[in-house]
Amino acid sequence: MKKFAVCVMVFLAGVCFIAVLPGCGGEEKSMRESAVGNWTQSRNRAYILLITNPRGEWNSSVRITDATSKIVKAKGNAKGTWHIEKRQMIFTVSESDINEIWEPNSTLFFDIVELTGTSLLLKDEFGRTIIWNKTNRPATARNEESLNQIIPMGPIAVNLNKNRSNDKDRYLCLNMNMEIKELMPEEAIPSIHPRVREAAMIFLSSLVFDDVKDFDRIKDQTQNLVKVINPYMGGVVKDVSVEHVIVASEIEKVEEFFIEHTLTEKPGSEEGAQGEEGKDSKEKS
Repeated sequence: MKKFAVCVMVFLAGVCFIAVLPGCGGEEKSMRESAVGNWTQSRNRAYILLITNPRGEWNSSVRITDATSKIVKAKGNAKGTWHIEKRQMIFTVSESDINEIWEPNSTLFFDIVELTGTSLLLKDEFGRTIIWNKTNRPATARNEESLNQIIPMGPIAVNLNKNRSNDKDRYLCLNMNMEIKELMPEEAIPSIHPRVREAAMIFLSSLVFDDVKDFDRIKDQTQNLVKVINPYMGGVVKDVSVEHVIVASEIEKVEEFFIEHTLTEKPGSEEGAQGEEGKDSKEKS
C-alpha cells in the first residue's frame, strides 16, 4: 500500500510539473510579442529610439531635437539581437557608435518590471529603472477626447524642389496622420485611397527648402496638403498632423528615417512592403 501511495504521489507531481511548463513558456511568448515594436526614451532634448522585431533583432539610434522639438539630427546608431528569458530582457550588441548607451560587443541584462502594450519598464544591473514608451499605433485609432478618427499615412520622403540649379539636394521626410471628421454611427471609417500617397508626394516635392525650414511653415503646408488629398478621400479629412519630420541633405538619413518609421511585424509583412514601396516612390520623385 505504501508503495502504491508513493507511486501515486510521484505521478501527480509529474503531472503538475508538466502542466506548469506550458504556462511558463506561454508567459514568455506573450512577453516577447508585447516587446516587439518601436520604443522611445526621452532625455532632455534628446531621445533614444529602440526598434525590436519578431526575429530577435533590434536597432537603436539617438536623435537630438532643435528648439522646435520637431526637426531632429542623428547622433548615433546601434544594433544587435534580443530575447526574453526568466523575466529578463537580454540585449547583445553587435555594432554601436553610441557607446554610452550600447557598449559594442557587450551583453546587457535587464529585469522586466512591467511590460504592457504601451510601456516597458526595465531595471538594469545597477538597480536603475528605465522607462520605454511604445510609439506603434494601430491601423486606425479613436481619440478618447473626440470622435475623430486617426489614420496613419506612413512615412513619406521626397526630393525638395530647388530655386536654383546649383542648390544642394535636400530631402523632406515626414511621418503623418490623417484626422478624419466626425462620422455618423452608421458610417464606416474610410480606407486610404491608392492615389493619396501619390498626390501627397507630388505636392510635397513641389516645395522648396524655404517652405519647410521650420515647423510653423511645415504646418502651413499641411493645411494645403489637406486640400490636395481630400478629393481622393471624399472630403472627410479634417487635418493632417505631423508626428515626425526631418529635412536631410544625405540619402543615408532618408534610409534611416524609413527604417525607424516602417513597422515590420514579420518578414514579408504588409507594413514592410509599404515601407519598400515608399522608398521606391521616393527614389522616383
